[in-house]
Parts: sequence; structure tokens; C-alpha cells
Amino acid sequence: MVYLVKRTLYFGTVLAVAALTVWLYLAWLERSALESPDLIAASSYVYRERIPARGLLVWDEEVVASRADGLVYYPAPGPRRVARGETVASIESKSGRVEVRSETVGYFVPGLDGSEGNWRYSSLWAGTAPLPAAPPLVEFSSGRPVRRGEALGKIIPQPQDLRCVAYIDLTPSLEKDIRAGFASMRLREGGRPARVPVRASQFIGVKTKLYLTLPFFPAEMARSREISFILETGESLGVLVPETSVMYRGGKLGVLQVEGNVASFKEVWGMPVEGGNFFIQKGLQPGNVVVLDADGAKEGKIRLW
Repeated sequence: MVYLVKRTLYFGTVLAVAALTVWLYLAWLERSALESPDLIAASSYVYRERIPARGLLVWDEEVVASRADGLVYYPAPGPRRVARGETVASIESKSGRVEVRSETVGYFVPGLDGSEGNWRYSSLWAGTAPLPAAPPLVEFSSGRPVRRGEALGKIIPQPQDLRCVAYIDLTPSLEKDIRAGFASMRLREGGRPARVPVRASQFIGVKTKLYLTLPFFPAEMARSREISFILETGESLGVLVPETSVMYRGGKLGVLQVEGNVASFKEVWGMPVEGGNFFIQKGLQPGNVVVLDADGAKEGKIRLW
């Protein structure tokens, strides 16, 4: 019995010492993290307002018809650029092969979406109703039977301006650009912005309706009359820090700025931006050092190494 009590006390003491050791170690780690936080320097950044938008494309086009009854074959999938007189389709008829050639330089699309001849700027621009959905392109395959006069596809003559009608959320910076006669468009994240002329505009409450001339018209854009893009507007200079460096204290937004070996709360003004970062327009200068994880740090003296 005595032996059992001693053994119990022994193991209890070992466990207590182990638990105390772990607690002391964790407390030391926490204190070390508070006294030696990770730091980062604010970097220069130019912020541009980004407005996602959807638009409808407008171009001139001509339907290409079969010249005979038979089976149609396309020399290549489309859309693709073709020269004047180039074969866009061949008809295997009872009397032999009939070549269908392009009458102009342009993009040949072996398919239709049903809006050929009806999709016009005048109908899209009129009124304030939401823009319609773009009809899907139905691409034609080789080997299908066709009748004389049946559509084989369409030609989009080149060169021509690719135009776009769009409803867009209006901001003061965007309105300023529009009144100056231009907008800055980016087709995708990471792409280069392009300056596009504004052909016409309407201001409708918190939105604007724009008629734009796009500076590009690759053949692949002929697959759909709809386009998604980003308008960039306004330009503000400031600095960039990780979003983790920003905290709220007493209803104010701020960072823990480090000067010498002291971290202190500094109020800032800004907004979150992409990539888990925070754009600070006022309150910090490039090169100012802040605590990387503000929520896990405290004001006061810190160890820099």
C-alpha cells in the first residue's frame, strides 16, 4: 500500500514538472514573439479603381451561302483570317467539287448564332433596359449535308472597328474619364490596360451606358458577341503593407509602426486590395517599418534581433 502511494506521488510529481516545463516554454515563446515580432517595410504603390463590366460587341458581317447541294467541308476550323478569293468551304456535289471563296479580306466563322442581320448598335443603344444576353455561336462541322443557298458561316470584313455597348457602375473618377472622351480597359487580371475612345455615353443614375471603340479585334473574339472586362480609373499614390499589419483600436484603423526599438499605434487611412494586401493612402511613407502581425503584438519596446 505504501509502495503504491509512493509510486503515485512519484508519477504525479513527474507529470506536474513536465506540465510546468511545457507551460513555461510556451509562455517564453509567446513573450519572445511579443518582444521580437516580425517586421516589414511599407512599399510604394499606385492604386487604381477597378470596375468589373460586361459588354456586347458590335461588328459588320456578311453571311456566306452554299453554291450547290451536297456535303460541306471546311479547310480549317474557325474563326480564322482569310484573304480575298481564299476557299472557306468546299461542297461535294453530284457534279463535283464546288469551292466557296471569300469575296473580301476578313475573319471567316464556320457557324451562326441567329442574330446575323439583327444585331445592331441602334437596337442595343436605345432605352435604359438591361442589355440582352448574347446568343451562343453554333459552329458547323464538316461532312454535313447542305442545300444551295443555305448558310455556311459568315465573314467579318477586316479591317473594321470593334465596338462595344456596356452598362457600367458609375464613380466620380470614371465620370471624369468619360467626359474627357476615354476609358482605360483591361481584358483580364494581369493584362495591360488599353486606352479606349468613348463614342457615346449616357449617365443613368448610378450607372452609365457607354459605346466604346476597342483598339483590338483578334479572330477569337468573333466566337461571342459578349465580353467581360475591367475599367480602371483614378490614380492614388500611397504604400502597400500586408493586411495582417492593419488593426482596429478604439474605432480607428492603424498599424504598429516601429521607430528605433519601440512599436506604437499609428492611425492610417486606406482600403484592402488584391493579394491579401492593404493600400494606405495616408498615414505612412515608403520605407516605414511596421509589425507584420499587428493583432498578435503589443505596443512598447521590442527586440530587433
